[in-house]
Amino acid sequence: MIVGRRWLRVGDRWRVFDALAAAVILAVATLAMLPFRERLNLLNVSLIFLILVVAIALFARRWVSVGAAVSAFLLVNFVFILPYYTFSVARTDHVLALFVFLGAALLTSELVYRLRSRTVEALRHGEQMTTLNELSAVLIGDVEQEPLLATIVEHVVSVTGVSACAILLPDDDDQLVARAAVGPLPDLNIRDESALARFAYEQREAGGTGRGRGRIVGPSGRRAPSARAFVRRRADEVLYLPIATANRAVGVLRVAWPLNQGRFTPETRQLLATFANQAALAIERVRLIDQATQAAVLQRSDELKSALLSAVSHDLRTPLAAIKASATSLLQSDVEWSVEDTRDLLQAIDEETDRLTRIVGNLLDLSRIEAGVLRPERAWCDLGELIEETAGRLRAIVPSHPIQVSIGSDVPDAFIDYVEISQVLVNLLENAAKYSPAGAPIEISVERAGGQLVIAVADRGPGIPLGEEERIFEKFYRIASRRGAAGAGIGLSICRGIIEAHGGRIWAEQRPEGGAVLRFTLPIITQAGEDA
Repeated sequence: MIVGRRWLRVGDRWRVFDALAAAVILAVATLAMLPFRERLNLLNVSLIFLILVVAIALFARRWVSVGAAVSAFLLVNFVFILPYYTFSVARTDHVLALFVFLGAALLTSELVYRLRSRTVEALRHGEQMTTLNELSAVLIGDVEQEPLLATIVEHVVSVTGVSACAILLPDDDDQLVARAAVGPLPDLNIRDESALARFAYEQREAGGTGRGRGRIVGPSGRRAPSARAFVRRRADEVLYLPIATANRAVGVLRVAWPLNQGRFTPETRQLLATFANQAALAIERVRLIDQATQAAVLQRSDELKSALLSAVSHDLRTPLAAIKASATSLLQSDVEWSVEDTRDLLQAIDEETDRLTRIVGNLLDLSRIEAGVLRPERAWCDLGELIEETAGRLRAIVPSHPIQVSIGSDVPDAFIDYVEISQVLVNLLENAAKYSPAGAPIEISVERAGGQLVIAVADRGPGIPLGEEERIFEKFYRIASRRGAAGAGIGLSICRGIIEAHGGRIWAEQRPEGGAVLRFTLPIITQAGEDA
């Protein structure tokens, strides 16, 4: 449409300009040839005027080029054929030559005009196809609805030349509201505008103001409501096109056609309908992507729940079974338990209760990490004291593994969540004990490295297979060779979540002398609240 408007002027001003330009060209050419008319024969004059008519047909409208051909015919007769300055013709052969010239000029101007029109049409269609292809590429790339709608209305305005464009979509109350708009819209009564938009949305047919020339009629012959009686001033023509897929309407495309450019042409309406179809496909694609994303999230949630239940069912049943068995034994009235037996049963209940508490705590920590709501409750504490206290508790749980603690002399107090870091150490120590042979020591060390504290837990087990150093921190991941070991496979994943929430990182390494070492860092924060 942009290229077409450069050639085909539809305003009265441009029509007058084309006619004046043609008249000036013919007048200047006549005056230029006038001193030489005695030496110019009729053929020379006719060819010169024919070239001028062709030149005029290249830029002017059809009626201007036809008028130029007739004017050239009259000028040749009036100025260049004896007797001069009359329309009489002295020679009979000149009469035939004049009418042959007139026919050639009319035919040539018409052919040039048609060729120009088809060229302009081809250029315009090429421009439209390029724009539509660009729009399709943009719509395929965009997955957010708001930028997508803004792109559509901008392309509608730039390609079709409408003065304003908006996309109306239903809200939660099924009321059509503008979600993207470019340019001012005509001053219509809100109630009647709503009726027009509602007609297009519900009937899936075009409707508009009609600008006092009759109502817009849809393909089925149903008349759309007209707002012409409610237009407060003579304004642009407004058209409402349904944005609909094969199954349902999703919105309305509202466009205003400039008053000085006549009415919507069938070609423009077809182009707008193409944009409406593009918008429908794009909006539907975004909706389907949102539904697919929600379905994937729900499926992932279900898979997580199933995996979680499957992974922890055994770990939960084991301490519960031990607690139930010990409590049932103590409640048997026909059995007299010794003091030592009673103490052993109570101790078993206590240990299994602690184990059950750790499992439940791990599950809660995992759910908080998955939800992204893990927020450490930091406080200043002595990291060495925390490690000693945690190691003391674990010595009773894993008595077959001596726990050795080494703390550097330059380790400062840490600004951390005491409970969460203690949980990290418990998980790492239990993991080391689980995969180490009986009697093998477990070593804990703390040292300062620049602005960080590095805590390491080392064991003497079989180590970690090459390439799986990162995967062991994934949820429910178990090393293939150790699938029979107890545990749900979530302890290390929880450790990573807690450490990252503290601003540190955790990783695994192979020990040169055999076994594995798991290290994590904690940032050193000064009393002023800044990193060291």
